[in-house]
Amino acid sequence: MAAEVTYESVAEESDELSLMCKEDQFACDRIKARADREVGRGDALLAQMAATGFGTSLQAWVTRCREDYQGMGTHLENLKANTIAQDEAVVKAKALLLAGQGVYYDIALDMEQVAEREAYVSDTVDSEDTSAHTEVYETKGA
Repeated sequence: MAAEVTYESVAEESDELSLMCKEDQFACDRIKARADREVGRGDALLAQMAATGFGTSLQAWVTRCREDYQGMGTHLENLKANTIAQDEAVVKAKALLLAGQGVYYDIALDMEQVAEREAYVSDTVDSEDTSAHTEVYETKGA
């Protein structure tokens, strides 16, 4: 069964998605810090290997591992940048949703109340109907 989609549910989901983006940014930072440490360890190991005369094939293997960690760091920077952009887009979309809700929310509630009535109480025209063109609507949350 599908969940009911409302302004409130979308706002909650956007908050949760924003929190997930922030958690992902922290995870990217942690993993990148680890990759940077491994690059540093690789540099130190290569320096020790060169000083003690290790073979070139073993040094090449350590160099490839070090380059892999550098590549991971670059990919993590890109992933973090994309995650930040996604978070900003979610925050912007939520702001637009709330601004739109403010414009149309009261009108939609009134229309829902009218639609739920089984019959009209009266067909007489009241002052609210005759002055509708002069009403001023204010936005909520904008």
